[in-house]
Amino acid sequence: MVATLEEIKEYVRIDSIGEDDFLLGLCATSESLCSDILHRTFDEMEEVPDPVKTAVLYGISYLYENREQEDFKDLILMLKCLLFGQRDEVF
Repeated sequence: MVATLEEIKEYVRIDSIGEDDFLLGLCATSESLCSDILHRTFDEMEEVPDPVKTAVLYGISYLYENREQEDFKDLILMLKCLLFGQRDEVF
């Protein structure tokens, strides 16, 4: 996991423990989206750069706050912008 549950809860500003499992699920989803954009897994990185961690936390927050929404184009666009400099080019 790129971010700890405590970091996630601080970023999303949640104090209760009632949504911990939900937040961990959103974390897995956000990490998967970021990994797809990066064209590599987090296991391949010696250390996760700050922009990547920020993108994962942003993804979690966006998914949490917009869980009723059906279209996530804005999320994908923002993640691509945040991760552009970290991507592995695929030819």
